[in-house]
Amino acid sequence: MSGSRKRDHLNVAALDARNDLIPVLTSWSGLVAERLGTAVPHRSVVHLADFLLLNLEWLTAHPSAADFAEEIEDLHTELLRAIDPDAGDRPPPATQCVVDACTGTINASPKSTGKAGTRSISCSAGHAWEMREWLTLRYLMDRRRKDAA
Repeated sequence: MSGSRKRDHLNVAALDARNDLIPVLTSWSGLVAERLGTAVPHRSVVHLADFLLLNLEWLTAHPSAADFAEEIEDLHTELLRAIDPDAGDRPPPATQCVVDACTGTINASPKSTGKAGTRSISCSAGHAWEMREWLTLRYLMDRRRKDAA
């Protein structure tokens, strides 16, 4: 056909990542909806993600917040690798600390805190965030980036 694009291969990694995304978002949305007595959103990535973002403060205060953060981080990594397989080979970007008046930078690579199985992200000036706080931290970093633009 004239004007059609040639498709040499199917990105199986992207399909796998997409298949992993919906069940995780659905599961966490179901937990939030059940506990808050609200309806579960339509089963689409956009609706589920919006619902979880809307209820992020509640989620980060929940006892399972660390599990939620870890599952979302795993999905994020899987999606990045599907888009750019070499992304895992580059160091994560550093960004300005989100604490007011702090001149430090946050390196988004988690480090072990010494306690069994616990990790944290910290800034060069010493501020640190536990795993259960990562999603809120990411939101603050994104907001700061948008405000600076």
